[in-house]
Amino acid sequence: MLSIDNKPSRGRGVALLCAGLFLSTASAAYAQAPAAEAEAAVDAAEAIVVTARNRAEDINDVPIPISVVSGETIAQQRVFTIADLTQRAPGLTATTPNARRTGVSLRGIGRTSGNDNMEAAVGVIVDDVFLGHVGMTYQDFTDLQQVEILRGPQGTLLGKNTSLGVLKYTSKLPSFTPEGVIELEGGLSTPSFKARGSYTNALVDDVLAFRVSFFVDKQRGDIRNVNPRGGYWHERDRWGGRAQLLFKPSDNFSLRLNLDSAETNENSNTKPFMVDPATLNDGSARTTTYSTRLARSYFGGYTPIIGSWRTIDMDQAEPLITRNRGVSVIATWDTGPFELKSISAYRTFHFDAKNDSEQTRFAIARGGTLVDTEQLSQEFRIAGSLTPSIEYQAGLYFFRIETDTTSRNLYGADAGAFYATNAQYNTLNTPTGRELLRASLANIFAFSNQNPISDSQAAFAQFDWKVTDRASITAGIRYTREQKKSNITRTSFRADGAPLVSTGNATADAIRSAQLGTDFATITGERIDDDSISWLINPNYKLTDDVLLYASASGGGKSGAVAFENNGTRRNVKPEKTTDFELGVKGQFGPLTLNLNAYYTKVRDYQNVTSEPDPSSSTGYSSRLGNIPGVKARGVEFDAALQLLDGLSLTLGGAYNKATYSDWSTATCPRSYPATVAICNNTGRQVVGAPRWTIITGFNYVGELSNSGWSVHAFANNSYRSRHNLEQLLSDYGWQKGYNLTDVGFGIIRDHGGAKTELSVVAKNVFDTRYTTSINDFSNTAPIGYDGIGARRYVGALLRTQF
Repeated sequence: MLSIDNKPSRGRGVALLCAGLFLSTASAAYAQAPAAEAEAAVDAAEAIVVTARNRAEDINDVPIPISVVSGETIAQQRVFTIADLTQRAPGLTATTPNARRTGVSLRGIGRTSGNDNMEAAVGVIVDDVFLGHVGMTYQDFTDLQQVEILRGPQGTLLGKNTSLGVLKYTSKLPSFTPEGVIELEGGLSTPSFKARGSYTNALVDDVLAFRVSFFVDKQRGDIRNVNPRGGYWHERDRWGGRAQLLFKPSDNFSLRLNLDSAETNENSNTKPFMVDPATLNDGSARTTTYSTRLARSYFGGYTPIIGSWRTIDMDQAEPLITRNRGVSVIATWDTGPFELKSISAYRTFHFDAKNDSEQTRFAIARGGTLVDTEQLSQEFRIAGSLTPSIEYQAGLYFFRIETDTTSRNLYGADAGAFYATNAQYNTLNTPTGRELLRASLANIFAFSNQNPISDSQAAFAQFDWKVTDRASITAGIRYTREQKKSNITRTSFRADGAPLVSTGNATADAIRSAQLGTDFATITGERIDDDSISWLINPNYKLTDDVLLYASASGGGKSGAVAFENNGTRRNVKPEKTTDFELGVKGQFGPLTLNLNAYYTKVRDYQNVTSEPDPSSSTGYSSRLGNIPGVKARGVEFDAALQLLDGLSLTLGGAYNKATYSDWSTATCPRSYPATVAICNNTGRQVVGAPRWTIITGFNYVGELSNSGWSVHAFANNSYRSRHNLEQLLSDYGWQKGYNLTDVGFGIIRDHGGAKTELSVVAKNVFDTRYTTSINDFSNTAPIGYDGIGARRYVGALLRTQF
């Protein structure tokens, strides 16, 4: 949402890290504007400054559809995760069951989930550094100056895999003037402890400054484990910090060192089972289901938990561990005629999941993926003016990312009785045969390892030509060269180190073979060496000093992927291509700030994870990364902010998004269809995870109490999403009904001697709406699972002091 801070303006320009611009003075994040410019501003509203085009600009002068969430809003309304951000920005959706399965989309397109060969189409950039693995976004983002959500292709300037949009995070910068903040929060509805803080000051006056920040976020889970092991799942247990140094030996040179670390170790890796259909959609009975397997006499009349939002029964899962760490060095040199900037960065991502695969109290299987990713990036930028009317930005970008990902399954003593077919179980369901059931899979460890590596080099340039005092044209181009390779290995062995030998029984060996598949030595994938071009033409016209009209045409995409079938067969994924057209108006209309935009986006060979029938799999299906021939998104979106009176602002945002498959006539049918109907025509259907309507409303009020030094603060924010399908093959069981999420808060603020203390109560999801952001269809071994259950109602008390 557009953001209006209800406090005196600190200026209109922002000295942020951007192409060719650093801190003109590092004493504050905001630079003071000239008096004439300040007087020309609308009295009721503070200018919003963005760096969407790698330079500081008033949002109303940038011909791009942008939503901005200010640092003040982030802190007061507790907007720390990408899931929180979706409630503030029209067209932005996300599913965040865990780091590896995080999926971010704009306008319904771009969502990824659980495949480390796949790159995101919605880029996330934090302090000028592109995050190459979507799991790097799975953390609390704190101590922020603001977040910008840029919709539409941004590839010419913002680079790799931004063909559908960008989330651009900007941290607060070191200052030469001491200032700090400390926050303590406790749960009133749910046991929790949360703390955040930051401090900045000079180490050497006007030359060297630092800034440090930290966060701790602990909250009891929403889902109780009824297993004797106990505990709560869907919890929060995360912490992290950031340290920055700013070295500014002269007015024209600066160097910034940034180190950050964030970690989670939380019981969050669960997907409650909701429905286990007994029949297919033609009325025919399913012969083997999750429920019928557990109804076997071996399991002693056990009744699994199906349909509960509050309870689960698990004894094999372990806390999910995620670590994100990075370092960057940003150097800026203003030569006078032009400015040079260098951004060097290194990041790591670690993910370790050990899930209870069947979510029962039996020793059936524990599965999960281990991921380690390293990325190294280097960017050089130059910015200046060719003529008084033509400005330019250009640069070079180098990027390398390497991932080691291992899918692991450890089978327990009860696995054979569960995974056996009905005929196999009946054959071995005798006193002696049950020992063979256990021997078939007990203590067997199976893993599949892949090692995707990607190198990328790019050259880019963008020009802004001021044709007249009111008319301008922006044009840009980016050439990217990429090299990709990968390999895969699959093997099985006994976890105790003993040889994996035959059980001596053909039926027991068949159970094992069906579950483990075929081992194979390392297979090298088909290498990719390809290039691509991103382009932009963006004319705009100042209708008045406060109103901008703009249009754009652009193209971009992302490279293909080295991929494999489950049996190791090489099968690469084709590159994805995007063409986009935008038409919009934005500006200040008295007390109203409005951003209105219409768009048409076409994606060819859309990369996505889907399912296909697989007789060799015990589930009957297997997941694969592939291409959907065509997707289109057409719609209208808007952001508005209305300053009603001093201290009170209303915000309204929304989107109508008709995002459909323009060509997917050969889709695999959902699993509710009989095997005789293998192909479904999904052409014309709404894209998975794309609500047709999104509406976001809110207000923010800050008012002083009779010059007493006391103020009150109140806010509310409601986001609505219409009914949409969340299952990757558009199953009838994949529908999420329309829902509202509402956050509210109220607090009192004491201003004393330049410091401020606020005591407030904040409620998230105040009406306790039950919803999910991801649904997994049923299989022969699992019911329908809600993989992305949203956080339930939380009410917390917050003490926040700024000094």
